[in-house]
Amino acid sequence: MRLFRRNYGPLKLAMVGVVFVIFVFMMHKDVGNGAKDDPWIKNIVVKKDQMLDMMMGAVNNLRDSMPKLQIMPPGQDVAPVEVIKSCLPGYYTPAELKPFMERPPQDQNSPGADGKGFKKDSWTKEETKKKKK
Repeated sequence: MRLFRRNYGPLKLAMVGVVFVIFVFMMHKDVGNGAKDDPWIKNIVVKKDQMLDMMMGAVNNLRDSMPKLQIMPPGQDVAPVEVIKSCLPGYYTPAELKPFMERPPQDQNSPGADGKGFKKDSWTKEETKKKKK
C-alpha cells in the first residue's frame, strides 16, 4: 500500500484537515436547522424584564426610605457669657497666667530624675510579677 508511505505525510495531513472542516460544516448545518423560537429563551427574556422592574422598584423605594436632611440644626438656648476685659490685649492678669492644673511635686533623687538612667535593684512583689509578664 503506497498511501501510507513516508513521502505522503503532508498529503495525509491535508486530507484529515479537509475531512475535519467538512465535518464541522455538517454539524453547523444540522444545529442551525433547529427551531429559532425556543420557549425557554422567551422565558428568560420575560424573567429578565420582571427582575429589572423589581430592581427599579427597589431603587425607587430606597430614595423614599432615606432620612430627610435638615436645613438648619435645632436651636439651642445658650445664654451669652459676659467677658470682662480687665487688661488691654496682649497683657494678662496673674489669674490668667496661672496654669490650669498644678504640677505634682517631684523627688530629685528618684530613679530616672535629673537625666540619670533608671536602674532599680529592689523590686516589690507586684513589680516582679509585672516584670515577668
